[in-house]
Amino acid sequence: MKVTKTLLLIALTVSLVSCDENSVRDEDIDLMAELECQARQLKEQRFQVANELRLRGDSLMKANIPLTEAQKAEEDSLKQTLTEQTGLLATRLTFVMDSLFDAHYKSIEQREAFDVAVAKKLDEICK
Repeated sequence: MKVTKTLLLIALTVSLVSCDENSVRDEDIDLMAELECQARQLKEQRFQVANELRLRGDSLMKANIPLTEAQKAEEDSLKQTLTEQTGLLATRLTFVMDSLFDAHYKSIEQREAFDVAVAKKLDEICK
């Protein structure tokens, strides 16, 4: 009877630890997928802004109208903001990835499985 209780306790402990590990893994996947989705969206935003600025510049050039100082300042400010956001996100992504790899995903197989899971989650959440 005592052996049965001990085995049951061990089995319960192992299952709880396993659940915790799966929970942590799911949280890691969600975090990386969310950060990568933000990176994709920011990239799209940068391309959209670049196209808009290029179209405005072309239109003004065809009309032989120069950009005003206010327009130049607005463009520079927008470019600076996007550059800063990109840098901050890249730094955060790198830090999180390095931290996760150091803590949980040390082998190549673990990293590859993690990458596949993140890609799958990314496809689900980032359209």
